[in-house]
Amino acid sequence: MFIDSHCHLDFPCFSSGFELLLLRFEQASITKLIIPATQASGWQAIEKLSEINSAIYYSLGIHPHFLSSFQQQDLAVLKEKLLRGNNKCVALGEIGLDKYSSASQSLQEFVFIKQLQIAEELKLPIILHCVKKQGRVLTLLKEHNFKQGGVYHAFSGSLEVAEAFIKLGFKLGIGGVITYPNATKIRQTIKYLPIDSMVLETDAPGMPIYQQATKHNNPVNLLTIFDCLVSLRSESKSQLAMQLYQNTFNIFPLCND
Repeated sequence: MFIDSHCHLDFPCFSSGFELLLLRFEQASITKLIIPATQASGWQAIEKLSEINSAIYYSLGIHPHFLSSFQQQDLAVLKEKLLRGNNKCVALGEIGLDKYSSASQSLQEFVFIKQLQIAEELKLPIILHCVKKQGRVLTLLKEHNFKQGGVYHAFSGSLEVAEAFIKLGFKLGIGGVITYPNATKIRQTIKYLPIDSMVLETDAPGMPIYQQATKHNNPVNLLTIFDCLVSLRSESKSQLAMQLYQNTFNIFPLCND
């Protein structure tokens, strides 16, 4: 069994044939999927998706690339929704800092810190988006004494960076980038990561796998990512599958059904 710990099934490209898509996940032994939010305008749609299918879980948050429509009141609404959320809401995210965001550094940090504080208060893990800002994110996590951990989404860094985040209680999201033969840094890092530090993700419809045949990435590609991970590790296929599944449960309060 597998869990896609990060996919955007709420994006329009998945709206057509959604029920058939869910059937394909079931056939591929993908038993649970987590949809992280990117902006306030999408929160309600994600909540509804989780209501119509038992396999779908979600998180709510404000992504650094979606701050053009940010309003201060969004933070109050976020906290309220998380407070009255059901057991399908398993984290706060996707949040963080991104060098390439059009939003100013000061606005990104303000929104990130406020969401860290909400997550700490409500004892929720976070789904972390961090691009070329690892040092600053580590500093802010320590300065604000964040203790809830979470997942560093789309990790592709060095072993040294990985260990710094693992030390703060984070798992590392392993996705399609490892399927690229020229992704030497992350493929080398993968070999030495503790087996209990990784979770699988696709980031569908983004983050395509190597030589992807379809226009959009799909959670079914999780199996290709897993097979690549197996080729880079020393553990057996069954041992790795079992541990990755358990790792996701260890960071997110999923229902064990």
